[in-house]
Amino acid sequence: MSIFKCKMCGGTLEINNNETVAECAYCGTKQTLPKLDDEKRANLYDRANHFRRNNEFDKASAIYEQILNEEGSDAEAYWSLVLCRYGIEYVEDPTSHKRVPTVNRAQFTSIFDDDNYKSALQYADDYQKSIYEEEAKAINEIQKGILAISQKEEPFDVFICYKETDNSGRRTPDSVLANDLYHQLTQEGFKVFFARITLEDKLGSAYEPYIFAALNSAKVMVVLGTKPEFFNAV
Repeated sequence: MSIFKCKMCGGTLEINNNETVAECAYCGTKQTLPKLDDEKRANLYDRANHFRRNNEFDKASAIYEQILNEEGSDAEAYWSLVLCRYGIEYVEDPTSHKRVPTVNRAQFTSIFDDDNYKSALQYADDYQKSIYEEEAKAINEIQKGILAISQKEEPFDVFICYKETDNSGRRTPDSVLANDLYHQLTQEGFKVFFARITLEDKLGSAYEPYIFAALNSAKVMVVLGTKPEFFNAV
């Protein structure tokens, strides 16, 4: 029997040998499992999934790639790379209490055309494959909605990229500086995306379509930071 962390909530799962799908006793999510016949690989998965649950998708991707370098037929590693590419974060639905996907890294490419998704299906067993396909359909619908909204947005000239709050939840000096820059550029006639102001009327709705539209239309990105760690923030 192997010990594995739930990829949704981080709860501990006890996995029998050769199991490819399990249900978490903590969040109730039915989920696909990696090949856990190696302790080193299990530890790599725990690290990678920890990063992915915290939206540190690039760090997670590097570890999943490492896993595939050692075991190129692990369907779960390919699927995990898909989750990282589309920035999938699983959040609890307040009504059903089920974990549902949200897309933080929208792409113009459909998930169905993603090479890692195709590899995941290729190496998955039938039970895993059905779950991957169901998840992919949900992600594809979310992404279609994001693209539909983003295509209606007016293009931006400048996108200001900065860290809004520190680890204590307080407003950063970066945010204050970005605010001054926003007003200066706006007064000069530029259409500027500054999250604190641009998204203030979007409370209660998903921000991703508007961020995606701005990122893809802006001619210039200004990256502003007062500390090295702020540049590395998710």
